[in-house]
Amino acid sequence: MRTAEEMPRIPATRKEEGLWLLERLVPGEGVNNVPGVALRVAGRLDRAVLQEAVAQLVRRYDALRTVFHAGDTRLTKSVLPAVPIRLEGPECADVDAGLRELITRPFTLDGSPLLRVGLYHGPEHDSVGVAVHHLIFDGTSMSIFLEELAAAYDAVLAGDLPDAGPPVPLWPESEPKPASLAFWREHLRDFDAGGPGLWCGGQESAQPTLRGEQLVRPFSAAAKDVVTALQKELKAPDVVVLLAAYYLLLHAHGAGPDLAVGFPVNVRSQQAQRAIGYHVNIVPLRVRIDPAETFRAFSRRVRDLFFEAIAHADVPMDVLLPEVERAGSSWRTTLFRHVFNYLPFGGRAATSLGGAPAEVVEIDPGHSKFDLEFVILPSAQESRVKAVYGAEVLGRGEVELLLERYDALLVAAASAPDRPLRELDGWGATDHAVLDTPGVPAGTETVLTAIARHARENPGAPAIVTDEGTTSYRDLWRAASAVTTMLADAGTGPGDVVAVAAPRGPDFAAAILGSWLAGATVTTDVTDAKLVLGAEEISYAVTVAIDPDASAVSPDSLALPGVTHRELADSVRQVAGLVAARPVLWLSDAELPVALAGGAPLVVAPDAARTDGHLLAGLLTRHDVGVVHATPAVWARVVEQLGEALDGRTALIGAEPAPGPLVRTLHALGADVHTVFSSGGRWVLTDGVPVAGLDADVVAPDGRRLPLGVRGELKLGTATGVLAHWRADGSLHVHGPLDRQLTFGGTRVDLATVEDALTAHTDVVAAAVTRRPGAEDLVAVVQAPDKPQLAADLARHAEAVLPPGARPAWYLRVDALPETAAHEVDRAAVAALAAAAGPTAEAPVQTAPDATTDAVVAMFRHLLKRDDVTEDTNFFAGGGHSLLAAQLVQRIQKQTGVRLKLSAAFAHPTPAALAELITGSTR
Repeated sequence: MRTAEEMPRIPATRKEEGLWLLERLVPGEGVNNVPGVALRVAGRLDRAVLQEAVAQLVRRYDALRTVFHAGDTRLTKSVLPAVPIRLEGPECADVDAGLRELITRPFTLDGSPLLRVGLYHGPEHDSVGVAVHHLIFDGTSMSIFLEELAAAYDAVLAGDLPDAGPPVPLWPESEPKPASLAFWREHLRDFDAGGPGLWCGGQESAQPTLRGEQLVRPFSAAAKDVVTALQKELKAPDVVVLLAAYYLLLHAHGAGPDLAVGFPVNVRSQQAQRAIGYHVNIVPLRVRIDPAETFRAFSRRVRDLFFEAIAHADVPMDVLLPEVERAGSSWRTTLFRHVFNYLPFGGRAATSLGGAPAEVVEIDPGHSKFDLEFVILPSAQESRVKAVYGAEVLGRGEVELLLERYDALLVAAASAPDRPLRELDGWGATDHAVLDTPGVPAGTETVLTAIARHARENPGAPAIVTDEGTTSYRDLWRAASAVTTMLADAGTGPGDVVAVAAPRGPDFAAAILGSWLAGATVTTDVTDAKLVLGAEEISYAVTVAIDPDASAVSPDSLALPGVTHRELADSVRQVAGLVAARPVLWLSDAELPVALAGGAPLVVAPDAARTDGHLLAGLLTRHDVGVVHATPAVWARVVEQLGEALDGRTALIGAEPAPGPLVRTLHALGADVHTVFSSGGRWVLTDGVPVAGLDADVVAPDGRRLPLGVRGELKLGTATGVLAHWRADGSLHVHGPLDRQLTFGGTRVDLATVEDALTAHTDVVAAAVTRRPGAEDLVAVVQAPDKPQLAADLARHAEAVLPPGARPAWYLRVDALPETAAHEVDRAAVAALAAAAGPTAEAPVQTAPDATTDAVVAMFRHLLKRDDVTEDTNFFAGGGHSLLAAQLVQRIQKQTGVRLKLSAAFAHPTPAALAELITGSTR
């Protein structure tokens, strides 16, 4: 008998190389471990008998003696004459921990066995764990193995020796038929695999881990009944009905309308149904969804596609991969991100060992190669759907809602199979319970009537506080009455627009209130105003004895341009609980109605307090300010200088979404942090909760209302141009303007998330990121110290915390971010700076030595079979794909001695970037 070293090594297939690619991408993680199982047996098993039963199976099946050798440039395999499999687990005290370790421990492709079996003794049960590498196993193989293991155990226990059953050689899969290749080429013609992902979930991680989790949900009785009914009505098997609903679920959450779903197909021939091995092809089932089509017609199309695809399933996905590779540099498969699987008989049936009943328990290996996979587990008793999902992309709560909506969508489709798809209700019970609850009705009191009440009930209470003195509510109301009289004398009244152009202080407040009492609309824009009240005009007004009636001003008249008195009162009422009559810092126009309607004093802050944190800290301490409101840009400038002065105070962040690092810093200083969001000139959300009387919705591009957790445009009566999603508690999370959500090569990039990541760098005070005009890359404008190699440091930081598509290509340092008059980041000015971005001495990717760059360019040209490659050519845009990327890093190691992770090819897809990485590794 030949030794293991003498056995011939066979080149791996393209499909096997595809699995090896994942090993290279996420080394040492066990990403290709088959979902493991344990046979939980009531009673005790004989270790020696089980050891012999396993040995019999290994001797009988060539697949179980197949080992792989991963070299620098290729993967080979060989079938060994013998492979000793020693039972693990004799000393394991914690059965569950032992099983999990057995299942999740990585295999090595160095000629070692790719099968592990363990026997673990528990207090009441024995458990047999089985761990296998995907290269020699699939789901069908596991079922065969468990059946054969039980039979072998019983035979050995009964003394039936030697081995039972004939030897089973490796079953060789045939080469793809030309007709099948032609079918898939036509099926995938012009397919844009880099289309948008789901509107839920987060941004990809900086480095792929393929970490995954699972959730199992039983179908409701209604859903199970309707699937049976739809089978008969549509003349389609249940797998087709369930697959059609899965497409619609994905489409309702942003995928498509042209989308592909992977479907695993067992490609064993009739003669090889008992073959153990990796004999599954995942075929890309592509459909185009027309919302005007009915579910009946759509299901028939899915049925026809399903059967046609099964007939041509002899083509592995890895053979198709180069034909549809997109231009992006993401590590993900280019054909699909979502998979649908169907396991007849609900998975693996229970069995017995040595006459004792054995329950089959699946053990999650903790990985997912796709964003989302639905596995249907039908049975006569209880049909279930298991969701396997990428935990880097989707959260458990989001997947729970997806499963709930899937069930609801099936019921909705069955109730109206001839209604257009767009009309099917795909919301789950949780969505309806949270989002169909009536909102809080609008109030009746206006800001004016509230202030009048405070002036009557607490006339001596402080209303406006400056370092020079205090104005009471009584005096403020009298001054406002005088302004009202002056306006009346000037012929200004209801419906007119009055501009107030005075510094913050008692006179400014009196002018605002007096104009409102006159029925006028107040603005700070002098362009369209009938009358402008400056400091001189306000001080000219004389105190009068009359007391104007605040209730005479109609709640439905305009207080501010586009904002009625009723709407203004509703917006400030929601914040009143946060103010609680404590002094409010007056740093912008927004604080006046909030403080005065709640009977709180307004502490006037000079403009310099927006840039001088020490000045601001003094104001807070000297006047015992309780509430401070500012934009993120202002907070970012002053927060490091505030120190203990912010402890115990309420910090309101308004105008733009609050950066995560800023919120964490404010919390660390002891502040009670809340967010407010403005639209149409008033605050409309406080901590995401819509103000009373506001009709808020999140809608899709086609106007559909979106359920919990799904991103869409925020609608507040009218469209806002802002992206948001509903949280589980019924509040809203605002992501920012729609134009700040980009897609590069199928990867969603939220510019606010990129800014948060850059701001987490110790040198960055604030960051603004934008797309470079006319280019497919990002420019980051950062407020940071002028330090050598700052851009290179930031590029390394971005590589550690952001996925490739979200990493800025250029960094521009500024002393302060440009701002608008409202103290928000001036995005137009940032875009102008970005337009001038280009190579600088501090560019993140620096010029590498010519020899290294030239060598990498030559590798690109050889692998891509192109002569036009330059140092800036993107490997993937130039026709490269995942398998070629694996060859690229292998060539780099062979020629330079530098071993790079496969993910480096995706993160640094140009010769210049790779050359810099190589030379950096050799310094």
